Amino acid sequence: MTKAQAERNILLYYWYQIFKEPLFWGAILITFITGVSGMTLAQIYFCESVCVIGIVILDSPFGALADLIGRRNTMHIGICIWSFKLIIFASAVNPLMIWIANLLWVLGASLISGADTAMLADTLKALGRESEFQKIEGRSNAYRLAIVAICSISTGYLAEIHLRFPAYLSIPFTLIACLAVFFMIEPPVIAERTKNRHEYFRLLKSSAIFVYHHSEIKWIIAFTTLIAVVSKVWFFTYNPYFELVQLPLAYFGWIFCLLNIVAAVCSHEAVRLTKYLGEFGGVIMMIILIALPIWLMGFYVGQICVLLVLMQNVVRGYMAPFLGAMMHRHLDSENRATVSSLKSTVNNIGQFIVLAVFGLALNVWTLPYCLQILGIGTAVIGMCLIASFRKSFKAN
Repeated sequence: MTKAQAERNILLYYWYQIFKEPLFWGAILITFITGVSGMTLAQIYFCESVCVIGIVILDSPFGALADLIGRRNTMHIGICIWSFKLIIFASAVNPLMIWIANLLWVLGASLISGADTAMLADTLKALGRESEFQKIEGRSNAYRLAIVAICSISTGYLAEIHLRFPAYLSIPFTLIACLAVFFMIEPPVIAERTKNRHEYFRLLKSSAIFVYHHSEIKWIIAFTTLIAVVSKVWFFTYNPYFELVQLPLAYFGWIFCLLNIVAAVCSHEAVRLTKYLGEFGGVIMMIILIALPIWLMGFYVGQICVLLVLMQNVVRGYMAPFLGAMMHRHLDSENRATVSSLKSTVNNIGQFIVLAVFGLALNVWTLPYCLQILGIGTAVIGMCLIASFRKSFKAN
């Protein structure tokens, strides 16, 4: 890989990050699914929990595949599957089509997971610029969130005209991400590797042993899992909560515009925030901004509480560059994608359990009461992780 090719990889990574996910539908996702398929919120949680099991099964094997045959190859297959998934999702007329679209999402997500950030990390390593990971990851994520914010303004209005318009409009933009990955060049560490099944299984075994013996990596995986799982469950309650407080559909887009702006700013300024707060301060901030607003939304149900989702999006913007930098600082090029996928596997096991339990809880209790339980549980587990932070990062 030449210097020019590596620098082009970084530019293409920005384009991939910006357009890898749908731009228009986030504001009405759950409303869309219930509207076109007739699924209930509890059924959606069940569907999501089953799909997460698929990711648990595929994530680590595909992560090792990315370390063996190349990040670019696995990323390209994954992002193309995501584009096809979006077409089926936008055309869905029944629960079966929603299930098919979600299963395709599982396949694509498992291929991409770990490969994309490993691609960036090894490209920077080839340039001798490893320290720039957090800045580039944060800014690329910020640009994507800013564009989503702009697109979200129109989402509610488009959905009022026809519920499918936002989903259809999202399709062409994902093709940009496909092209961006297609033109990337594989970093040297992968391009020179011998490709065989013995190497594949060796990577899986050695990466699992690596994680077992590194307290820092285990702590990062546990903390990432908590934040990601709770954020996923909370995100699925946005639309039902908005409907519960009788927020007009057109306002959904404006709320999502605001929350994506907040996430974009926090992602862009992740390096500065970390310098100001320190890693320990960043951890404490994320726990507070996740647990407290969830509990408050359940304790007091009103339109003013809709704005509390902005707090979660401080964490949403900050966590990827912050935790990504922490993770890759402790990894080698050889197992970078595999260990990242092991982290994702643990994350998805947590998602499966909590999504399934939360879906069952909604059949018994009201949404506000379930949010209170979720907020309290997050605070308790978060405090345990805060208490173990310094010990974990001094063990080695």
